[in-house]
Amino acid sequence: MWRYAVLSLGAAIALGAQTIRELVLDPQQAVDLPVSREVTTVVFPGPITAVAGADMLIDSGKESTEVDESTPLRFHVTHAPGANFLLVRSLQPGACGRLTAIHEGSAYVIELRSVATESVASAIFKRASSPAAERVTGPPEPVRFSPRIGLSLLDRARAYPVLSRSLPKAVEGVTLRAQNRKVVLPDLEITVQEVYRFPREDAVVFLLGLKNTTDCVLDLAPSTFAARVAQERFEQSVANGPRSLGPGESADAEFAVVGLPDGTRNDLSADNAFTILVNTARREPAVAAAAPTASPTEATP
Repeated sequence: MWRYAVLSLGAAIALGAQTIRELVLDPQQAVDLPVSREVTTVVFPGPITAVAGADMLIDSGKESTEVDESTPLRFHVTHAPGANFLLVRSLQPGACGRLTAIHEGSAYVIELRSVATESVASAIFKRASSPAAERVTGPPEPVRFSPRIGLSLLDRARAYPVLSRSLPKAVEGVTLRAQNRKVVLPDLEITVQEVYRFPREDAVVFLLGLKNTTDCVLDLAPSTFAARVAQERFEQSVANGPRSLGPGESADAEFAVVGLPDGTRNDLSADNAFTILVNTARREPAVAAAAPTASPTEATP
């Protein structure tokens, strides 16, 4: 019987020839990780819920493990339940193996490769950074917003093809992006048809197509339209759209985001991949009241 000592979970080993590597979490991409007989630490941004690998000794780091001499082990992996890191070392020269770690419901594949030199001392997985909303450059002074200006923005966006030919001054400097992207909400499919940037008004106008994807009447609140980019959310300043949609029914809607609530500019570009949000509610069919049962009438003699 071979007896493998437990890797210490509290010790850190630093070797000058080894490297520290930072990696972006991506469940769609396997990671190549050269390891040696020295310990390599693999760190995730949160708890690792499961670890698996073929021909590997995987233990919790609490006690030594006895393995039969004939067992073909390639790597030794230590993971304490609930910990956000693994300790890995090679047991055989020239060995390769696939280690899978489950983190936040996704499987991350690490291709282990045994090397004699230049192994990685520590691999640190980090979350991908969310891009901020793209802003335009050199913005002009904005026009003070009013309901009349808000409605004018919606009208000019809808009439843009005509105005650009017959009255170009009315849409001078306006940027149009025909996106035709679909945003799928639980009860509603939204097609972002076109996005307009009005620089003087510091406004972005969205022309939308809405479709009820349920078999119920769907109530909508146009006043709750909002556009989101990454973690930033921009509420509508003026909106127009249906108050309800029947099962499978489609309709057009539009709304504008003008400036920011604190009176400063938003400087949003029409090139952003906006996610559109709106509050909806299913209207449950009314339950018909049961007709009263007529009491039998007794004839009077």
